[in-house]
Amino acid sequence: MTTLSGAEAIIKSLRNNGVDTVFALPGGQLDCLFDAMYREGEGIRLIHSRHEQGCAYMAYGYARSTGKVGTFAVVPGPGLLNASAALCTAWSNYSPVLCISGQIPSDGIGKGYGDLHEIDDQLGMIRHITKWAERIDHPTQAPQSIGEAFRQLNSGSPRPVEV
Repeated sequence: MTTLSGAEAIIKSLRNNGVDTVFALPGGQLDCLFDAMYREGEGIRLIHSRHEQGCAYMAYGYARSTGKVGTFAVVPGPGLLNASAALCTAWSNYSPVLCISGQIPSDGIGKGYGDLHEIDDQLGMIRHITKWAERIDHPTQAPQSIGEAFRQLNSGSPRPVEV
């Protein structure tokens, strides 16, 4: 039985849900995700931006122009906050956009240690501007969480979601 990291499980789940393009800005909290995407091979095209807002708006434009889910990845804290304008635009225009946000080390969440890119209650904050948001606390939760994100994206009014 093969054991997958959380990042590998996320990438495989994205492919299983038809994602062929991810817009992203590299950052330390996303290194494992980029490594997993590289190991996956040609299945997902990665397009970089110079700013998180650019990634998010590219995903929004991709969703609007193709009818597919626009997917982007950003670092936590200020990276996610920089993407929030595009998430609000996706919300108001009924667009299926999936935001994948990194997070500080799990043992520091909610502790206020001042970790790089830490913000208080990131999940609670993002839930105010998305249809659905969830934190993946363990690699075994990744397929179910990504599956639920796509269920939310494809049911009712299309609106952005975040994991």
